[in-house]
Amino acid sequence: MEDKVRRRLREDFSQNQAESESLKRTQEELNQGQHKLTGLLARIKQEEGELGSSIRILESKKTEMEEMVEKMEEGEEISCDEAVVATFPLYKQLMNAFAEESATEDAIYFLGEALRKGAIEVDVFLKQARDISRRQFMLRATMNKCREKAGLAK
Repeated sequence: MEDKVRRRLREDFSQNQAESESLKRTQEELNQGQHKLTGLLARIKQEEGELGSSIRILESKKTEMEEMVEKMEEGEEISCDEAVVATFPLYKQLMNAFAEESATEDAIYFLGEALRKGAIEVDVFLKQARDISRRQFMLRATMNKCREKAGLAK
């Protein structure tokens, strides 16, 4: 009888121990899940804050656009410098360099036209074209460097 009781106790003990280990594993998994959920919740709150900030910026830009449209409908002239605003100094530098480089292309074209029409001498044309081309080279190098820093395609 004593052996039967011992066997039965061992079986019950083993069964309870297995259940206890299973419950411990389940608890560990639940704790890991809780940590993941806490991390996800924190990330969602952060993204929600960023989204709210982006919405406020978009609403202010929408208001700006509506004001510009009203000015244009009233016939008021809008400066191109006011219409296009870069968000970061690097983009502003890129935009300015692009505008100036385009102006150098126009200047070289009009110098060629002036030479063709005989309005300027060849030596004046060559000197001015060389100076403008040097400036154009520096602007293109600046644009390439800005694009590289900003991660934009060349």
